[in-house]
Amino acid sequence: MDFNAFELEQGAQRWNYHAAAELIKECEKITLSHDVLKIPNTFTRIAGESYSKAIITTKEILTLLYHGYPEGAMALSRILYESMVIMRFLYMHRDDEKLLERYIDDYHVKVSRDRIKYCNYLLDYSENEEEKEEAQRLKIEARKEHNKLKEKYSEFLSYNKQGNYLHDYWWIGNVVKSRNFGAIQNEVTLENLKILYVLSCYRAHSGIVGNSVRFGTILDETKLSTKGSLDGFQIPLCFSLVCFGILTETMFKTISVDCQTVISKIEKIISPFENCLYR
Repeated sequence: MDFNAFELEQGAQRWNYHAAAELIKECEKITLSHDVLKIPNTFTRIAGESYSKAIITTKEILTLLYHGYPEGAMALSRILYESMVIMRFLYMHRDDEKLLERYIDDYHVKVSRDRIKYCNYLLDYSENEEEKEEAQRLKIEARKEHNKLKEKYSEFLSYNKQGNYLHDYWWIGNVVKSRNFGAIQNEVTLENLKILYVLSCYRAHSGIVGNSVRFGTILDETKLSTKGSLDGFQIPLCFSLVCFGILTETMFKTISVDCQTVISKIEKIISPFENCLYR
């Protein structure tokens, strides 16, 4: 959009886009060949679902980088990092069936809760009576499902003025001291990547300095900038591929596939730029 095809291809060759894209295809092919969802193991299925999402997210990141949008790529890298941290944590506790069951059920908690909110929206604002009737029916179903899950996991409920609820990381249970993402990070200990995670969060959330802290651009305080950049790709490239590499290692260990070739290829792709991981 902001650059012609020749400029984009020159940039892509400079930071090994094609090697990275081929790497993702290779990992995708290996994973799909194992029919992960047919394997009767809870963690394997969880890892397979998470890894398939990681493959899609990495494709999106590479697409944004190719077209000159390192900020968007960094924001998406946050998803890879969070997925990687959670998968490493679950892998460490892969024999804890109750933990894995809670992690899966957390999805249903969130879905039922969101359905209730959406039905409430329709009941408040829809002018179609049939739509309101359907919303009321769906709300009752979602409420039953939600209450059933809260009853099942009553020991993990939190409380506030509105009543009891299942907190975002309730599924951790008593495996670690605190039920939050920070506690999971501390459990898997990835100190050098935490700083880059903070950078990715800055890119994912709006802020008054959002326009002035951009990768690969020289700040001009007299002008607003709305154009992409063919520089500044190093941090999102390295951050996302390192996270993808750790996710790949977790996935391939789970299906008993040697991942050293993939890791070596990632190291080769990011080697000219990897100092950004240790700043």
